[in-house]
Amino acid sequence: MYGELNCIVFDATMRKGLDYILRKLPAHSAEIIELYKKDVDFRILCEDYLASGQALEECRLNVIKDKEFEKEFLEVYLELEKEINHLLRSCTK
Repeated sequence: MYGELNCIVFDATMRKGLDYILRKLPAHSAEIIELYKKDVDFRILCEDYLASGQALEECRLNVIKDKEFEKEFLEVYLELEKEINHLLRSCTK
């Protein structure tokens, strides 16, 4: 699945970040992999997107029973998603 990405040394968090974003945005898998290969900032963005998604899910499952935290995590998650989509659109130009 990762093709040429095997040359990049991944730790478990990086692999999870890549898997997560590929599941969330499967229509953009080619662009995601291309950016992941060449842009360390994009890789970090994917890790942050995963972390915010996990935190949001914990809030929604009532592990964290604070609606204000849930709202904040949702804002961060949507902002990261917006940034990712912007990068993906610029990759296809």
